[in-house]
Formats: sequence, structure tokens, C-alpha cells
Amino acid sequence: MFVLSSDITIGKFRFSGVNEVIVKRSIHSIVDTAIIKIPSIGKIIRKNRVDPGTVVTGKQFTDGDLVTIKLGYNGQLQTEFIGFVKRRNLSMPLEIECEGYSWLLRRSNVNIFEKAVTVKDLLHRIVANIESGYKINVACAVGLTLENVYMPNISGFDAISNVSTYTDGALSCFFIRPDTLWCGLIYTPYANDNDGFKLEHVSYQLGYNALKDNSLKERLTENDPIKVVYSSATSNGDKISGASDVLLQSGRTYSKILNAVKDEAGLKQLANEKVYRANYAGYEGHINAFLQPYAAPGVLAEVIDNRYTERRGTYLVESTEVHFGINGGRRLVELGPQTGFAKQVTG
Repeated sequence: MFVLSSDITIGKFRFSGVNEVIVKRSIHSIVDTAIIKIPSIGKIIRKNRVDPGTVVTGKQFTDGDLVTIKLGYNGQLQTEFIGFVKRRNLSMPLEIECEGYSWLLRRSNVNIFEKAVTVKDLLHRIVANIESGYKINVACAVGLTLENVYMPNISGFDAISNVSTYTDGALSCFFIRPDTLWCGLIYTPYANDNDGFKLEHVSYQLGYNALKDNSLKERLTENDPIKVVYSSATSNGDKISGASDVLLQSGRTYSKILNAVKDEAGLKQLANEKVYRANYAGYEGHINAFLQPYAAPGVLAEVIDNRYTERRGTYLVESTEVHFGINGGRRLVELGPQTGFAKQVTG
């Protein structure tokens, strides 16, 4: 028998039961969010003794309080979220909106002017300005150098967004762990059957530990064939370019100038990533699973379907949405590219 369990802390208060919790995370955003719904009126227990009288729950917290959410079954808990109180909706029940470590970046300030800087060093400088007492680690999986980086008096949050803008969105950033910011090419390794994140692997058997699959829609590499060409001007006025050379199919050409990238190999690397993102083979949509097995954005999910065997394969989990409360616990798992999809096309 599976009994729902939770351990939730907000500031100095700890809860073993709530009305509802919703946690959302994605490889396509640095913002992890959580909504916690608890009774608007409550009692405080101190050292196993219940204080007399009641308190207004919303007045016990302040914006910026540290939040930790652990969920599971039968006392076997997994940390689903670590972040901070963003705001409180003083309704019934009380609704507390929380944001992950991106909350710290919104409140930091950076002034960066560099003629040339690696993405890794740039990220380290951005996260170095968050509030004291906290630390954001950086995991950078790309050796790209950016030139003429100009970030005057902006938040760390906006600075991270600029990193993606400099590369036309080909570089992705997200919190692979609550306090670890990952940056790199997401689709390139999986297209070539490599695990870019090296996180846990999970297995879902449709109809067994995955409840529904009717939102899954097959996505094929020929859905939107595209060739990408990125170009840039060097300091002496010469023009360099890098064109994609993967998933070569007839289709339109997408061209853009990336003046922050002055390296042909880097331009080509970004162009291939853009092609993989536009043309990956896999699924769009999600499966509805239980809280266990635990899955988070970036893990690999093996899908077992005894009815439609063509669905079998290993896919990248792009996002998760966890629902927990009086109505039970569910994990919506969004699937993305199938590992090795480029080999399937070219092989």
C-alpha cells in the first residue's frame, strides 16, 4: 500500500500535510516554480505542544523565506523543490507562490564589459553577485567564447537571458539541480546517442506505472526541414560563417548574424544545435505518472509500450509538473527527443 508523504519547510515552519502542491521545472527555463496551498488559519506546535489559540497562516511567512519541498510515499521522500517565497495570496486556502534560485538572480546586479570572455567565465561572474549566504554553482558544457559582451547595470536574471540571446537561443540554461545552473547544447548530444546530463534513468511502462499517454504526439525529423547558417564579422571586416551539416533534407534556410561569436567552428556548432532542436524525432506531450519513479528535467526515460511497440525507446525528459495533495500525487512528464535520432536518419 502506498501512502502519500511530504516534508515541507517554509522559513522556520515545517508542514507534514498541505491542501495542494504544484511544482514545475523545465530544461527550457531557469525559473523553477512551486505553489503551496495550506489552510489560512492554523495552530503552531512547539516541542510537541500545541500553542493555544489560532494564527493567521499567511502572517507567519515573509517574502524571501527559504522553501524546501520533499514528496513521496511511505516516508520515502525526494526533494522536488528548493527556492524562496515569492509572494502570498491571502485567500482561502492560503496560496504561497515560490521561485527557485532564479529568485536570487532577479535581485542581483551585474556590470560586465568584456571584449572576449568564455561562456563559463561569464556565468561565474553573473552568479557571483547573488545574496551572501547562498551560492549558485555553474556547470558549463560548452567551450564557446563570446566577444563584445555588454551588460550594463542589469539583473543576473536578465544577464543569463542575454547569454541565450547572443547565441540565438542555441545555448540553453536551466537549473539542473536547485543550486546548479547548467549551460550548453541540449539536443546535440542526444541526437548522437550521448547522455548530455548524466542524471538518473527512469522507466515508464504505459498502462502500468504511467497512467495516460493520449497527449503524446509523434514528432518526426521531416516535420520542419531546415538548414541554419550563422555568420559574423571579424574585427578586420571579414565575414565568417558556419552552416549546419546535419539532418540534410530539402527545406528552407534560416540565416542570422551572431556578432558575439567570431569563431567558425562555434557558429557551426550552434547552427547544428538549432537544426536538431527544430527537427528532432521523439514525442510532444506528456505522460501521466505516479510520484515514483522520481523524474526531473534532464533525465532519460525509457518508454515501454506493449501495445504500440514503435513507441518503445529512450527519451529526454524536457519538463515535469508535480501535483500533490488531498487528491493524490501525480507527475506529468513531458518527453522530448529520442536518443540517437540523428543516427536513425543518417544510418
